[in-house]
Amino acid sequence: MIGLFDTSTAPLPASERFVRGMDLCRQITRHYGTSFYFATQFFPKEVRDGIYAVYAFARIPDEIVDDPTCTDHAAALRRLEDWRDGWRDAMAAGGSDDPVMDAIVHVFRHYEIPAEDGEAFLRSMFMDKDKFEYENYAELEEYMYGSAGVIGLMVTRIVGFSSPEAFPYAIKLGYAFQLTNFLRDIREDYEGLGRVYMPKDEMARFQITAEDIAGRVRDERFIKFMKFQVERNREVYREALPGIKLLNWRGRLAVRVAFVLYRAILGEIERANYDVFAGRVRTNRNQKILLSLKALAGVYE
Repeated sequence: MIGLFDTSTAPLPASERFVRGMDLCRQITRHYGTSFYFATQFFPKEVRDGIYAVYAFARIPDEIVDDPTCTDHAAALRRLEDWRDGWRDAMAAGGSDDPVMDAIVHVFRHYEIPAEDGEAFLRSMFMDKDKFEYENYAELEEYMYGSAGVIGLMVTRIVGFSSPEAFPYAIKLGYAFQLTNFLRDIREDYEGLGRVYMPKDEMARFQITAEDIAGRVRDERFIKFMKFQVERNREVYREALPGIKLLNWRGRLAVRVAFVLYRAILGEIERANYDVFAGRVRTNRNQKILLSLKALAGVYE
C-alpha cells in the first residue's frame, strides 16, 4: 500500500488481520511522525491504537500525493482515487482484506467517526494535486480544515470528551499543528512539491515572492514575515488551549505533550534566526523529555 509498509499479504483470519493492521499503523506512525509518535506513548493502549489508525488513514494518501517518484499527474490522481474508493468500499462493507484498511475501518466505526470527516480530509489531498498557492489566510484555512481540522475531530472522538464544546478547539489545534509544519517546511514544500502554503496577500505585504523562496532568500523582509507568521501561529495555539481540559483525562496528558512539542518548534525556528532553508528545524530528544515533563505537570509556557 505504501512503500516501506506494503500490506499485501495472504488472506488472514479476521482477528489476525486486525492485529496485523494495528501493528502496521503503529509502524507507519513511528516512521513518519517522530514528535507525534513520542506524544502518543502517553495515551493508554486502546486510545493509542485508535490514534495510530487515524494517523495511517491520513498518512497513506498524503504519501501518495507527495510521492516524488511519481511525476505523472494523472497516474498520481488515479492512485489517490483508488485509495479513496478502497476506503469507501471498506467502510460500506465494514472491513477489508487489507490489514491496514481493516484497522482503519474498525477505528472509524468503533469511535463513530463520521465518514464525512474522512471525505473532508481526502478533498484536501486532492487539492494538493491541483492547487499550489493560496490567495489569503481564509483560503488556506479552508484547506487546513480538511488536512488538519478534521484530524483533530477524529482524535477527540477517540480520546473522549466531556462536552461537544471540545470540537471547535480540536479544529483550532489541528490548524496550529499544520501551521507549524508549514513554517518549518517552507523549503521542502516548495523545492520538493512546488507548493507555497503561505498566503499570497501576506507575502505581498512583506514584499516576499515565490522567487525569494526558490532562492532561499533570508533577508530582513523574510525575517519580518516569519516573525508575523510565528506570532499568528502562537495565537492559534492559545485559542486551542482551553479545549484540552474538555478531553477525557486518560487521553488529555498525551494531547498536552503534543501541544508543547509542536509549539516548541516555533521557538527552535526563532533560535535558528528563522533560517528554515538550512534544514528541518526540530527539537532533540532531551528537549522532548523536558517539555513532556512540563506538560504532564500542566506547565504550558
